[in-house]
Amino acid sequence: MELQKLSYNVNKKATVSIKRVVIGFCILVGLTVLGLILSYTIRDNEKQVRLYSAQIDNSMSQKVAFINTIAAGASSGVAESDYYAYVNSMVDQYDDVSAVYVCVLEEGVVYPDGYMTYMSGGWVPDADFVVSDRSWFKDAVSSGSVSVSEPYVDLQSGNICITLSKAIYRDNRVVGVAGLDMYLDDLVSLIQNSYNGGNYVFLVSNQGTILTHPDSKVALSADKTTTLSDDAGKKYKSVCEKTLKTKVIMDYSGGPKAAISNVSESTGWSVVAVISLSWILIVILVIALLAVVLGFGIGRMAQTKLLNGINPMFSPLETLASNVSKISEGELGYNFEVDEQSQEVNALSVALNDTMKSLQNYISEITNTVTAISEKNLDYEVNGSFIGDYERIKDALVDIMQVLNDSFAEINEQAATVLQYSENLSDTSESVAQAATSQSESVQAASGRMNVLTENIEKIILLANSIKENADKTNSRLKVGNDEMNLLVDAMDEISACYDEIAGFVSEINAISAQTNLLALNASIEAARAGESGRGFAVVADEIGVLSKNSSVASAKISDAIGRSLQSVENGKELVQKTEKTISDSAEYSEENTKIIGDIVGFVETQKDSAEEISGYLNSISDMVENNAASAEENSAISANLGVCARSLMDMIAQFKLHRK
Repeated sequence: MELQKLSYNVNKKATVSIKRVVIGFCILVGLTVLGLILSYTIRDNEKQVRLYSAQIDNSMSQKVAFINTIAAGASSGVAESDYYAYVNSMVDQYDDVSAVYVCVLEEGVVYPDGYMTYMSGGWVPDADFVVSDRSWFKDAVSSGSVSVSEPYVDLQSGNICITLSKAIYRDNRVVGVAGLDMYLDDLVSLIQNSYNGGNYVFLVSNQGTILTHPDSKVALSADKTTTLSDDAGKKYKSVCEKTLKTKVIMDYSGGPKAAISNVSESTGWSVVAVISLSWILIVILVIALLAVVLGFGIGRMAQTKLLNGINPMFSPLETLASNVSKISEGELGYNFEVDEQSQEVNALSVALNDTMKSLQNYISEITNTVTAISEKNLDYEVNGSFIGDYERIKDALVDIMQVLNDSFAEINEQAATVLQYSENLSDTSESVAQAATSQSESVQAASGRMNVLTENIEKIILLANSIKENADKTNSRLKVGNDEMNLLVDAMDEISACYDEIAGFVSEINAISAQTNLLALNASIEAARAGESGRGFAVVADEIGVLSKNSSVASAKISDAIGRSLQSVENGKELVQKTEKTISDSAEYSEENTKIIGDIVGFVETQKDSAEEISGYLNSISDMVENNAASAEENSAISANLGVCARSLMDMIAQFKLHRK
């Protein structure tokens, strides 16, 4: 790789540093000037907002004193004789006052709140007018001082107006409120005179309503009100939150602006002054451009001067640097020339020559060590003087020789051990082969026994299945018998119900017998009264009585027979229920036995599968035993080959000359 001249690099870095210093100095000077200009602009804007605040306070202080005078006159009772004349005389004192009014408590008035309103111009409110609900009235009563209302637009004149109000006191209690309506034409004109391009002043009420503004979309009008909470006024909110603190904003006209606010003491309104900062951006760009131009111009001149002075100084170093690459190319026999004109270059050349000699010595010793290893001479001793970090190379070479000696000695010992183990393995493999043959015969015999066991298990499964089928048939018949017993119980219940009906019939017969007997008795009495003429009727009555007695006796016998029959039916029903319970229990036991037989069949089938699996395993074991026998024979052959390899390895190690401890 071709190296750049050292003088060129030094010159380039020095030039860049000079350019940076010059540009930084120019920017610092420019920023200082810019800071002074910006500080002056901010102070001037602060003076302007203070000036407008003072002018507003001066204008409003006269009206505050005026409303105090009106309220004092109403409180003292001077105007009590004729309030209309009083307010009319007051309204004529200022051209910008549109109305003066006094609201006082009076007895016998028609207004709901008891307040009578006297207004200049003779205006009389309607009978349902409640002046105490007006915000300016409430503010005057609650504050105890002069209250200034939110600005509003007069619908008749289109001018911005406000209301000033003050409570009227008598005997230390509020008896009314005095108020005046005034136009803000003078204040609006004063603020509008400040509009100068991007610089302007505007007013914000104490409730955040923007009164005046150069943007017609923001300024207060008859059909629109903009507050600091709206999108159009939100950008000014942070300015009004802290007085006399400059904020940088982006207003309606675009571009950065410095804004500051102050509060009017007489009204509580915020006066906001806005000044454009666009020209400051232009100044910044001009300063930056000048700094860059001066920096590059001065840097260019410095580059030429430095290059002429530095080139001769770095020539010996450039020659020395071009020859240092010979070390990386492996030319360790090169000798650097000593330059007597430069002490630094002279010392560097001597140091490089010494380094070359040391490297030659180190490489020579490393070469000798590696050569000895290649010639299988591990008894070689590393000599030479290794100093500093190079001493680790010597230690590494010594460690390599030691590791190789130890490793080959260990390999020789392990080879002898392997030779011995291979002989033992050959004998063991023959024994394993014989044992594997015997195991194979035993496994084959066990496999035959497992086949017989499998056949017996299959017979057991067939018998168990036959038993299960018979049990299923028994369960079916027991279920049929159980259903028939249920039908017999139902029939016995029907017989019992029929006996109940017959018992009812017997009761009716007994009742008829009793009635018949009563009729026979009555007939005998009537026959006795009739004498001879009723004797035939008496005979009939006697027969009827006999018939009634016989019916009663027969009815009693029938009842006794029914009772015995019912008892027999109940006994039979009880025996049937017991029989039904016995059959039902037998069916459940039979079902449980069937289930148990099914489980036995399942277990036997599982045993059959297990026996078949065991038979398969025995076959696999037989195959593995045969494989082990074959493997044992192979191991015997391998052990013989391993012994040959171990002898060859020992012969190979014997060719190395090892260090004897």
